[in-house]
Amino acid sequence: MAGRPRIALVLSGGGARGAYEVGVLNWIAVHRPAILEHITVITGSSVGAINGCFLASRGLTPDAVLELEDLWANLEIGGVLTFSTLHAARIFGAGARRLVARHGHSPATGFFETSRFEQLVRDAVLWDRIPDLVRQGRFDSVAVTATEIGSGGTHIFADHRHDMPAPRWPHDRSLIGHTARIRLEHVLASASIPFLFPPVRIGDFWYTDGGLRQNTPLSPALRLGADRLLVVALAARSARVEVPGVFPGLGQLLGKLFNSLFLDRMAWDLDRLDRINDLLTAGTRLYGTEFIPKLQSELGRFGRRPYDIVRYVSIRPGADVGMMAARVLREPHRMHTVMSGPMRSMLASDNLASADAASFVLFDGAFARDLMSLGMQDAAASATQLDSLLD
Repeated sequence: MAGRPRIALVLSGGGARGAYEVGVLNWIAVHRPAILEHITVITGSSVGAINGCFLASRGLTPDAVLELEDLWANLEIGGVLTFSTLHAARIFGAGARRLVARHGHSPATGFFETSRFEQLVRDAVLWDRIPDLVRQGRFDSVAVTATEIGSGGTHIFADHRHDMPAPRWPHDRSLIGHTARIRLEHVLASASIPFLFPPVRIGDFWYTDGGLRQNTPLSPALRLGADRLLVVALAARSARVEVPGVFPGLGQLLGKLFNSLFLDRMAWDLDRLDRINDLLTAGTRLYGTEFIPKLQSELGRFGRRPYDIVRYVSIRPGADVGMMAARVLREPHRMHTVMSGPMRSMLASDNLASADAASFVLFDGAFARDLMSLGMQDAAASATQLDSLLD
């Protein structure tokens, strides 16, 4: 692949699990800083949108990664989220009518009072710097995903260089692209976990968490001009073995729901990418080096995006994040100081063997530091693959 590599940083959604992404990037910043310099596209969903915009607004330098690490390490959940019994009553009580009401007001609230979370995001990102850095050429594109509630479709909000070819979005409108100056509302919409956080209105439409349909935005990254991918995901590589005969409880049921909503599609996307890479490699072996250019030309006649071999590295947790959250909550006095009673009952499993649901909202420094440490370990184990991004 000739020319300077154009790497996309693809950051998954997963709430408080997002600290893991910072750990991966911290190792890269220290040991492979040249990779950061070659990242020209950033796409993120949910917490990945927050991390991505924070880093983009600071030029994705090693110092920016260290700043983000410091922010996560000093979080206290009480300073970020508060469980609201009033909001819960509005959802489950008479206010449930608002879930289906068709009017101009917010269609629903969330379990959490999120004003401090919103203020944290507002203050953390240097919003005016993102379009400046795109215009100056540091980035080709910075994009976040959100799910439009009415249609259930994925919308991509992208600040894209005007001198770059316009991205080609799918004909079936499974992805709808918007050229936009990335603002607070785009990121809050992307990070609005259904029922936990309130939906966000942008223009005439209501949006919720981008992770519902596009939790790891690989396709948008390629459509925005990247030819290589650095993917940081938040689902563990292997599923735990559950204890038979034990009813899981509400916390574990919610955890399964969140896992299925946010963490399951990436393997399918990467498998599809592998199949395309294998097809192009096999075609080149059979028909020579002209196979890919001829295929691209023919696809262009149909208005299709040209295919090419895409080199990628995917890094994901090498340990069970739900169990890590449970260990934090089992520490003396930790359960009561970190989580309020209703929140604890809803999100933690009865025996605290795991805390999948809690791991999405445990915006706590101790948990974040554990995740960042794991991210650094997993990045170090992927050093050889990371080097291939610059070959």
